[in-house]
Amino acid sequence: MDPIFIFFLVMLAFLYFLLIRPQRQQAKRHQEMLRELNVGDEVITAGGIYGEVTQLDDERVQLEIDADVRIAVSRKAIASKVPPEEAALETGEPAKAEEASEAEEPAEAEEPATVPEPEPVAEEKAGR
Repeated sequence: MDPIFIFFLVMLAFLYFLLIRPQRQQAKRHQEMLRELNVGDEVITAGGIYGEVTQLDDERVQLEIDADVRIAVSRKAIASKVPPEEAALETGEPAKAEEASEAEEPAEAEEPATVPEPEPVAEEKAGR
């Protein structure tokens, strides 16, 4: 066998295992995640919008991004589900404990910086 042919085969195998195969696996996981979406799941869109799934159909997903604010996005625009611990942080449950500790100790405001007023220019100096 020709060494160039062997080198070409090794390069194809290298490209397959380092580029093509991982990309196909990731696409398969993403498709599976989209098939398993349910109403009530917290998701992130490809544009970075966090929302809760309120309605599903074959092509669209309706997300509630705030109280009484709903948007419809393509199913393919859903980048990932939010893990439960991130969803708890998003709703602010742990933050409430932090706010309570901050409420006990009121923060003191800093004194505003003062700038000294410029000295008035005497008419003699201004006339020159």
